[in-house]
Amino acid sequence: MTGEIAIVTGGAGGIGAEIARRLAADGRHVVVADRDGGAAAATAAAFGGEGIALDVTEESSVDEGIAGVLGRHGRIDILVNCAGIHLQKLVADTSVDEWDRIQRVNARGPFLTCRAVAKPMMRAERGRIVNIITRLGFGNPYSSAYIASKNAVWGLTQCLAVELASYGVTVNGVAPGHVGPGTGMEAQFRDKAQKLGLSWEAFEAQVLKTIPVGRWCRPADVAAAVAYVVSPEASFVTGELINVTGGFVGYGIAPRKEPVA
Repeated sequence: MTGEIAIVTGGAGGIGAEIARRLAADGRHVVVADRDGGAAAATAAAFGGEGIALDVTEESSVDEGIAGVLGRHGRIDILVNCAGIHLQKLVADTSVDEWDRIQRVNARGPFLTCRAVAKPMMRAERGRIVNIITRLGFGNPYSSAYIASKNAVWGLTQCLAVELASYGVTVNGVAPGHVGPGTGMEAQFRDKAQKLGLSWEAFEAQVLKTIPVGRWCRPADVAAAVAYVVSPEASFVTGELINVTGGFVGYGIAPRKEPVA
């Protein structure tokens, strides 16, 4: 047992839940933080952790949630930012409100949580921060708001890595590849397939052609990468983006040309 205290935002389901389970299996006491406090508690109960209601978009919710964990445990050793939402729209069809909502959850959220744990970790002169980002450097149709938000978090990650390095705190990004069916992500991909005018079978075949390993990413693949970067063996790894993509080489799927309204 490591005795370390870990917080996983967006940890009630999907990738976040798998990360929480892995950290618990490795001996950490895991606090599952999610906007749905009941779901967070249910997930945490399965491995003896604790669940808290925390809205990453609200400064008071984040600050109070982090303060509560510090009050109960006296320390926070690991923060994993996994809370996130998606929007399947072309730039031309995205409203300002929709754009802002994605940025509030995906970019403002990690800023608030990282800020809340930074000084406690600096005082302790130890800590691990991991931001779940995305594969960078490729355009992805119908995903502009999401991709932009994740690029913002990557910039935050790099800056924090430099700011906190002398305090023994590492800050890294982990970028999942296409997380496949049966993981809570299937509806998102089916929506994209429909927008692209493809059957699910044709869409899946197209996606798998871009992944040399030949399969979808699994939440356990992402959790394994997180487990490494929070480990003592990764003390010299900071400011890095760990791609868990099966060798992903680019999307190669463009939206159909349609009449412009």
